[in-house]
Amino acid sequence: MSIARIALLVDAYEQPGWVCDLIEWIVQRRDFELAAILVAPHRPIRAGWTRRNGPLMKALIQMEQRVLTERQRALLKSQDIRLLPSVESKPIGLWPKSNAAEALRGLELDLIIAPDGLPVARDQLQGAARIGTWCLSYCATDAGSGRYAGFWEVLRRADHTVETLWWLAERPEDDEPIEKRSFNTEAFWLKNQARAFDLGKLIICDALCCLAVAAPQRYTDPVPRIDTALPTGHPTEWDGASYLARQVWLAAVLTMRRLMNRNMRWRIGMFPSMGAQAMASDALVLTPPKGRFFADPFVHMRDNRPYIFFEDYDFNERKGRIAVATYRDGRFELLGDVLNLPYHLSFPFVFEYQGATYMVPETCGNRSIELWKCEEFPMKWKLECTLMRDISAVDTIVFQHGEYWWLLTNIDRTDGLSHCDELFAFYASSPTATDWRPHAANPVVRSPAKARNAGLVVSPSGDIIRCAQYQGFCQYGKGISLNRIEKLTPLEYRESDGTVHYAQFVGKNNSAMHHWHSHGGHTVFDFAYME
Repeated sequence: MSIARIALLVDAYEQPGWVCDLIEWIVQRRDFELAAILVAPHRPIRAGWTRRNGPLMKALIQMEQRVLTERQRALLKSQDIRLLPSVESKPIGLWPKSNAAEALRGLELDLIIAPDGLPVARDQLQGAARIGTWCLSYCATDAGSGRYAGFWEVLRRADHTVETLWWLAERPEDDEPIEKRSFNTEAFWLKNQARAFDLGKLIICDALCCLAVAAPQRYTDPVPRIDTALPTGHPTEWDGASYLARQVWLAAVLTMRRLMNRNMRWRIGMFPSMGAQAMASDALVLTPPKGRFFADPFVHMRDNRPYIFFEDYDFNERKGRIAVATYRDGRFELLGDVLNLPYHLSFPFVFEYQGATYMVPETCGNRSIELWKCEEFPMKWKLECTLMRDISAVDTIVFQHGEYWWLLTNIDRTDGLSHCDELFAFYASSPTATDWRPHAANPVVRSPAKARNAGLVVSPSGDIIRCAQYQGFCQYGKGISLNRIEKLTPLEYRESDGTVHYAQFVGKNNSAMHHWHSHGGHTVFDFAYME
């Protein structure tokens, strides 16, 4: 399409840092033109986080500012958009009150975006832009304000926080979702709000990129497992008191765990079955020694014997390595380390290609995706090539499907905030390629309910089952789901929505499970509990 003329509709000259970042992104794109910034101050000008808050909410905000990172503070901190160098030459000013429709038509707009709620009546926007108006609805709040985004999810201990980009119709009941996404709820309100705003910017940017290439609407409901309806509107002082009490309790629990030196210790289970129903107390268990945990197991059959490659994490070193074990004569046998590098290693995905054995371990600590080739099974490996560089990616799986080799990985686009919210797909002619092409619908999965890889199963019939993690509130790897990939082409991606399985067989509170893999009739998984 031709260059799209875009106007941003905001409620004040002072805007949070994430809106300023969005402005800079639009200005730098060659396929968009920031035609105007429209300011409609229907409420008092922003004064940081404390605008129109009661005494208790103000106190909460002051306390929680201390746990924010520098990046999170920058996302929330207000600044005057008139001082941004990128908007010096752009029309910017107060919303026209009496002749809004006529003034907007004079701008010849293609699209109006309200990134921080809708500050004007929607009837004033009808016919003002060729495509219409987009409005971002933050989490459980209505479209009118994002000021309390993320509060209710933390208060109610919701596993996920949801937000939606809407195309606005004449009536609210006719609005259509353009994109709906979610992320794993943070433990603190302002951290959760920063995540919501950061993801909101990504939602708008991704939708604009689809618009630029005339891609079809990609919306599917990625969060079918949100069980509890959350309230909307502004929290009262009583809500603030309830929030404070819950946070004090959470801080006490975490402090007690630290004082007692209690950690979630992962261990590996194995049984000769591919069904999730087989997870029970009779599974064979590989227990780590004190001060370490074993996780992310992949089983590879060689000479009718299972070899289990896994992450061996040392709590003192705070770093993982790749180890291998086998099972024979009725017991597990640890064979030792196969990879121990200066950076953290985990998730050792193993596969065969042209008669050789390869491994793609997680090497996010080196900002790369590396491919290692086995020289002497199972202990000796060498670096074959680097599939991708300068990338923050974890839990990569590589497999052949149709005419291509596919690489599915979890990329963090939020500077270290999370790898659990988005799954990206790439394809190439061989697994040793270094020119992987991105899928047209990236990210192909956009929810912490099932985005992060947890293993892979290829059934005897050739079905590809992508195992996925389910993230909980303050609980990484709460459960797993087995999702069959139903459609995979360079243009399309579709998978089933598998049932979530939890580690209830452990019989302990806060138990977790976040990995599942089958090969050659053997199945391995990991599980954890606090000890």
